[in-house]
Amino acid sequence: MKKTLLAGALSIACFTGGFGVHANAQENIDVASFIHSKQDVAVVIPLQSLTYQDLYKQLLISELAIDYRGIVTTKNSITAKWAIDPEMTPQEQKEFKELYGNAMQVKFTPSGNSFKGEVLVKGKWIPLDKEELNELIKELFRDETIDLKPGGYFTDAIGHWAESYIQVLYQLDIISGTSATTFNPNGQVTRGQLATMIFRASGLDAKEDYEGPASYKDLGKFAGAKEVAILEEYGLIDIFDGANFEPNKPATREEMAFVVAKYLESMDYDVSKVSKNNPFTDKNKMRPETVEAIGLLKQLGVIDGVKGQFNPKGNLTRAEFSKILTLTLVLLDDEK
Repeated sequence: MKKTLLAGALSIACFTGGFGVHANAQENIDVASFIHSKQDVAVVIPLQSLTYQDLYKQLLISELAIDYRGIVTTKNSITAKWAIDPEMTPQEQKEFKELYGNAMQVKFTPSGNSFKGEVLVKGKWIPLDKEELNELIKELFRDETIDLKPGGYFTDAIGHWAESYIQVLYQLDIISGTSATTFNPNGQVTRGQLATMIFRASGLDAKEDYEGPASYKDLGKFAGAKEVAILEEYGLIDIFDGANFEPNKPATREEMAFVVAKYLESMDYDVSKVSKNNPFTDKNKMRPETVEAIGLLKQLGVIDGVKGQFNPKGNLTRAEFSKILTLTLVLLDDEK
C-alpha cells in the first residue's frame, strides 16, 4: 500500500497581498499615499540596507508581479505599475488619470549599493527624494516577516516571462540556479530534477522518511536516490514504471503532469470537485494513465497547450515547470 502525504506538509509563505491605489489630487505628489500594502510577507532587512537586488526579489514574489503582471524588469531597472482601483469614485479616477494615465508607474534603478526611484507624472519621470523613496518602500514592505535568501539574482532570467515563478520557487528552497547568477530558464528538466523539486515541495525529509532503496536499478550513483525511493513509496512517480529510472533523461510533459497531479492528491487537495475532462486534441497520443491527470491540471488552470494541443511527448523547460509548480502551490495555499 502506498503511503499518503500529510496535508499541509508545505506551508506556502511567500505570496504577498495586493496593492490598492487611491488618488489624492495635490500639488506635491505623495506617491506612498497611493499605495496601501496588504501583504503578509516582506523582507526582514533594515530599510537603509535594502539593496537593489533585494528589492528586485521581493517585488518579483509579490502579488503585483504574479497576479497582476505589474512588475517589468530590464537589466538596469524595475518598473512597478499600479492600475486604477475600480473602487475609486469617478472624480478620483479622473484625478488619477490626469496625473498618471491608466496606471501609476514607479521605476527603480541601481545607485551604488542601493537604488533610486522615479515616478511617471504627466508623461515625465520625476525623481523621488530620499524621504519620499523611504516612505514608498515602507508602504510596500510594511510587514516584516520573512528573510529573503541570499543569491537568486539570475541575470539570464531578468525580463523572462517566468522570472516571478522562478524567484518564488527559489525563495522556497525548491529550485536552484545552474550557477550563482544563472538559471538557464530554457533548459530541459530531467527526471531526476523533477523528482528533486517535487520532493522539496512535499516537505519530506530524506533522513527521516527513507525506508529503503527504490525498485529502480540505476540509482547507485544518483545523488537523489533516497528522494526517488521515498517518492516511489508515496506513489508519486509511478509513471516511471521501467526497471530503470534514468535520472538524466529529460522528463516529458505528460510525465510531469502525472507527477504533479499525484502530488496534489497526496497533499490532500480535493480533486473530487474538479472535472478531469481532457480537452486537448492530441490526447490520443497520451499514455492512458496520464489522460485524466492532464485533464485535471488543465481544468485547474495549472497547464495549457498550444492551439488546442498539449504535446505530451515534448520535453519540459525549467521555466515552464517553475510556472506549473508555483501555480500548484498557490492552489494548495488557497485551499487552506
